[in-house]
Amino acid sequence: MINVARPPPPIAGSFYSISRFSGLPVGIWPQRQRGCGKQLLCVFSFLVILMGAVGEILYGVLNLSNLVSALEAFCPGCTKAVCVLKLCHFFWSQPHWYALKQRVRQQLWSSQDAAAQRILQRSSRAAHRFSLLLFVSGMTTNTFFNALPLIKALYRYIYGLEGQVELPFNIILPGFATQPRWFPLTYLLLFASGACTVFTFSCVDGFFLCSCMYISGVFNVIQQDIRETFLPLIKVDRATGGMNFVVQQRLADIVERHNAIIDLCTDLTRQITVIVLMHFLSAAFVLCSTILDIMLNSSSLSGLTYISYSVAAMTQLFLYCYGGNHVSESSAAVAQTLYDTEWYKCDVRTRKMILMILQRSQRAKTIAVPFFTPSLPAFTSILSTTGSYITLLKTFL
Repeated sequence: MINVARPPPPIAGSFYSISRFSGLPVGIWPQRQRGCGKQLLCVFSFLVILMGAVGEILYGVLNLSNLVSALEAFCPGCTKAVCVLKLCHFFWSQPHWYALKQRVRQQLWSSQDAAAQRILQRSSRAAHRFSLLLFVSGMTTNTFFNALPLIKALYRYIYGLEGQVELPFNIILPGFATQPRWFPLTYLLLFASGACTVFTFSCVDGFFLCSCMYISGVFNVIQQDIRETFLPLIKVDRATGGMNFVVQQRLADIVERHNAIIDLCTDLTRQITVIVLMHFLSAAFVLCSTILDIMLNSSSLSGLTYISYSVAAMTQLFLYCYGGNHVSESSAAVAQTLYDTEWYKCDVRTRKMILMILQRSQRAKTIAVPFFTPSLPAFTSILSTTGSYITLLKTFL
């Protein structure tokens, strides 16, 4: 007997697509084997991002007397510092991330019927669009940072003004780095530092969002399967023995898949805890810095740069909260869906199975980390904290 391999489902085309596209250039996309070239890409990305993080934070510390300049350095420097952590954690834990990705893939590929694929595709499209928004906003911000000094230099050249050395970021570098001989290389390295930062957070944050949306989609498929399981009972007053047997068989399969996706959600939480914690701890400060830069900057081009930065920073934070919120809501909805069925028409044994599923699903799964649980209420809370920081800092200006 010849086994014919099933074709990949429609969701295969967008499976972690933006995250994979972003992770390959910096060598952190989880794959079965790590090649030497991939390790070199990761080392180069680590060094240029670390250079930017250390130099920009040091510039901010040494120029605290000028709050605007210090904030302009702290803002990208803090983002790069968190990205160094994300890059290292993702690279060293690649076997775990690869195993997690394969388990997600198995869950998605196991639901081949058209109704399930429509549910999964809705979740996948949302994840793809938000991941693309994060990548585009990040790359736009990096382009603004790097183009602004070139535009200013062109303006001075056209109007015959005295030239001056100006870098894309406020950063402390060795003296020789700004000499004419080395300046083009320095500029390219700073551009690479910003680009690698964008690729890193687009990969890691996108991976988290996509994982959450895929898990949420599987929870929704389970809800759909529960409705279909009890659909024949609508037209009868009491389930027959054959109906009870069919319901029990289908519930056993649902329990197995439900337990698997809960375990997957638990493992994702364990792997992502450090990354989410560090991102949430820095989120309010980064947002506060970018908004203050917009308010205090007199240059329209610089203001446009930090508007783009604010969009990217808020998108990052929103994606963590949006993904976590979807997981908890879809997980809790399994219990409600089961309760709304004609379970009371089943026999005692079937009701006991239903009760066991209810008890497990009533405890909604959350992507909980110390001090934070990514959710939409947490997003509004951080925005409120950011507003308080801005009000406080404005009293010192």
